[in-house]
Amino acid sequence: MTKLGNHRKRRPGIAMLALAALWTANAWADGCAVENVAVYQIGQTAYIDVSNDVPVGNVVRTGRATGEGKVLLRCRAGVAQFNGATKGETSGDLVLLTVNGQPSGFGVRVTMQEEHSGPMLTFPHRYDRTFMEGETLTSDSDYVAYDIVRVPGKVVFGPIDRGRVALQTVSKPNGENVLFRSMEIFELVLRRPTCTITDATLKQEVKLGDFNPSNFATPDRATPWVPFSFEVLECKEPLGMIAQFTFGTPSDADADLPSVFSMKDSGSKNVGIEIADKHEKTIRPGELFETNALASGEFFQFNARLRETRPSVIGGGAFLRPVTVQIDFY
Repeated sequence: MTKLGNHRKRRPGIAMLALAALWTANAWADGCAVENVAVYQIGQTAYIDVSNDVPVGNVVRTGRATGEGKVLLRCRAGVAQFNGATKGETSGDLVLLTVNGQPSGFGVRVTMQEEHSGPMLTFPHRYDRTFMEGETLTSDSDYVAYDIVRVPGKVVFGPIDRGRVALQTVSKPNGENVLFRSMEIFELVLRRPTCTITDATLKQEVKLGDFNPSNFATPDRATPWVPFSFEVLECKEPLGMIAQFTFGTPSDADADLPSVFSMKDSGSKNVGIEIADKHEKTIRPGELFETNALASGEFFQFNARLRETRPSVIGGGAFLRPVTVQIDFY
């Protein structure tokens, strides 16, 4: 009898333990079905002018996006856990960005506010939400923001590698995490700052001097070269950049010698202007000439001279021949 009585005292304890386990399971939602994944694009054909002298920690670009009003989740009654995570290598709260797989010298900080209420969340994060039966979560009041921040290291210019940098998932009772928000690099380009040329050298007058037919009695049938140059006003990142020069247009070419500029309105005949690079290699009218960019305060060197276009030069004296110059950097 004693043994029977002891056995009966254990049974209520077993029943209470079973009820406690059942209550804990019901506190979690049976699951949130994902109806749509919200993708927030960081950068949409966005160019950021940067240089190596940007101080570490400086924010070079900010942006934000809001949801499109899609239904993201449809949940059962109970509590669901949301998890925010980063994707890729990180430094503090920054996801480090790459260009062609190389560290770019910049990182991105993503923040998110749900339904325009509550705290602005950084990644990673975790929080719980309680849902009623059949309740939905939409993206119409989501607020996602990002900062592009300078980090230690050399700047690598070019398109930032695309891909996901942050995400948010919802946890099911079985521990499965289901993606429903994704923050992704779309089209973001780190661009070198533009380079400029001083106004004084853009509007200069190159003095080739007076001439007469006897000046062309040389092996080149030309006068001596006269150097001229263009001074770089500012160019912070010349390494890897190309300067492109275009003198005049093809219509400026002399009919008899297309490699030189016509002087048909100068009063002289059978003579033209020849422009060349610093190595005295001729640059034809309208022809693209490319060279490595130079740093601030340096000079692009060129040469000019008069050249006979056909025998023999007729006339002489002074002249003024405008030549347009287009300079591009890329």
